Amino acid sequence: MHDEWSISDGYHDVSGNWHQTSQATRAALRNAMGTPTPGPPLWFVESGTSHALWNPCSIVLEDGRTIEPQTSLPSGLPIGYHDLVPSDGGPVTRLIVHPDRCPEIPDTWGVAAQLYALWSSTSWGIGDLADLQQLARRLDDAGGGAILVSPLHQPAPSLPQQDSPYYPSSRRAWSPLLIALDEAPPEDLRCAPDTLVDRDAAWLAKRAALEARFAAEVTGRAPSERRPPTAVACWNALCDEFGPSWRAWPEPWRRFESSTVTARLQADAEFARRAAFHDWCQDEVGRQLDAIGEVGVGIIGDLAVGFSPDGADACEFQDLVALDVRIGAPPDPFSRDGQDWGIPPFAPWRLRNAMYTPFIDTIRATLRGVHGLRIDHVMGLFRQFWIPDGARPADGAYVVFPSEELLAIICIEAARAGAFVIGEDLGTVEPGVRERLAASNVAGTRVLWFEDQPPHTWPEHALATVTTHDLPTVTGVFNGTDGDDQQQQRLAAITDAASAQDVIADVHATLLAAPPRLRLLTMDDVCGAAERPNHPGTVDRLNWRRRLPRSIDDVELPQFAEGTTDAPGEIS
Repeated sequence: MHDEWSISDGYHDVSGNWHQTSQATRAALRNAMGTPTPGPPLWFVESGTSHALWNPCSIVLEDGRTIEPQTSLPSGLPIGYHDLVPSDGGPVTRLIVHPDRCPEIPDTWGVAAQLYALWSSTSWGIGDLADLQQLARRLDDAGGGAILVSPLHQPAPSLPQQDSPYYPSSRRAWSPLLIALDEAPPEDLRCAPDTLVDRDAAWLAKRAALEARFAAEVTGRAPSERRPPTAVACWNALCDEFGPSWRAWPEPWRRFESSTVTARLQADAEFARRAAFHDWCQDEVGRQLDAIGEVGVGIIGDLAVGFSPDGADACEFQDLVALDVRIGAPPDPFSRDGQDWGIPPFAPWRLRNAMYTPFIDTIRATLRGVHGLRIDHVMGLFRQFWIPDGARPADGAYVVFPSEELLAIICIEAARAGAFVIGEDLGTVEPGVRERLAASNVAGTRVLWFEDQPPHTWPEHALATVTTHDLPTVTGVFNGTDGDDQQQQRLAAITDAASAQDVIADVHATLLAAPPRLRLLTMDDVCGAAERPNHPGTVDRLNWRRRLPRSIDDVELPQFAEGTTDAPGEIS
């Protein structure tokens, strides 16, 4: 049960114990999201169905065409976001026509890679899209069909650069650090094993090189040949001027009003140039992603749970976001004290009143240039664990979200992109969530370290993997430098090999033979890394900075085995 603000009465933890929402927490969360008010009417309709209308209505389709007044909703409406306009002058209803399912996940194997951790002789201090393209070619030669990459979301352009790809400034734009450069890297940015990624140094050098390319390619164009920069590009231009946190900017820029920004673009040539540069960087990322798509290996994007409270998305959507709250997770065996991710949430009623526009834009942006999408902490579509400022995770409460409507939007955008969807459904999962995801053809996730049953018993409609970026590597567990007794027992149930290399080979062979349609090996395990990419709940500066022990050119991928996967390239 939940109240008018969608705040739940309490929750059962993984052990079945009930935790009642305190009055203090309820009051703090209500204050953070404001009192719910009615918004414009929305009607979600499954495609191919027909419904009677109360009054004759014309239908304004998303592409601008108008269907003359009807007394019933036609069954052949295209999927998308239309308007139902009553003939008697009543309120316009947003009509959202959606498929009932996302496209099917492929039957293939592949790898999961932290993109920043890839490296080669041409990398400028950090993994880039040329490294990803090389990995795709190597995987294609080995018979693999998919690469899951860490989030491609954009950090703020300021220093220090954010290390975590899961704490972006905007989920609607790509990181320019991904751009591969043709020039040889500066000597101090050449990559080597056992060195750490220095994003600040990489961005300073890359930005200088990109600015020079931009000046040569674009500056001479007539204004009529340039498209207006996006809102995120304009925010980045302001960030260059005022610093990384919009809440410390002078007025009127904190409000980020479109009319004010447009006037600045017209009056300030340098501001317009900076915004155009940030937009041009997006074009470069898109061009390089398209080139990777031609290899024949499908790229799976990763949607982070949210965004930094200081970044572009929080600034633009500040009236829809509960800025005095952070999303996290309650205490559980994985994290005894719970987790505070530092991410502000959308207020459910405000997001719906905005007709879900920020959510639609985010899903659409994250699907650009990829063949599939992994949704991190997919349970957030159903409920999110909110922690008031100054409170401990143990004092948080769940806030319920309109999951049916959010899933309908995901089905629309996935169908339009021809992309499959995977949900990371690990941790505290309330009853019914996995069943509802399966009904929308959103695949679940099976991780060896979390499963009591062996891989050969896992379900077909799932992503199967040994570990994740937040969990120990096979080498770390085998060596006893990471992990726990239970994880060691799971390794022992699969293999009694005497070396880490042989253990990894046996575990990967078991995974590749398992029933799940999509089976991914982490590049950390493929390369024999002992350290995991991230230790949740810590502020260790090594998190998200470790390179793979081997360069892309030296990686040895398992070879294609008949019967373990579709032919290469079918994913696309």
